[in-house]
Amino acid sequence: MSAALDRIKRDLQNLDPEELDELLRDLQSMYRMPPLDPEDAAAIEAEWDAEIDRRVKEVEDGTVQLISAEEFERHTEALFAKLGIQRPVHAA
Repeated sequence: MSAALDRIKRDLQNLDPEELDELLRDLQSMYRMPPLDPEDAAAIEAEWDAEIDRRVKEVEDGTVQLISAEEFERHTEALFAKLGIQRPVHAA
């Protein structure tokens, strides 16, 4: 990794959530992925459709355990804490 990239990563950690949100929005508008080839897009769509079907079947068959939004939030918070990541706070 270059020294410049290391410095940028360190600087990002010092931004407050609003500044980070603004930066990410700016980067998103400046750098767009090129459009997909129609055949690639169709193949990706078909893969997602198959994945959705597989997950729905798992729920219907009872082979996966669903969790509540609250439990998901607890798991997410614990993972972020374990990784030392501070989650941005967004106004509701």
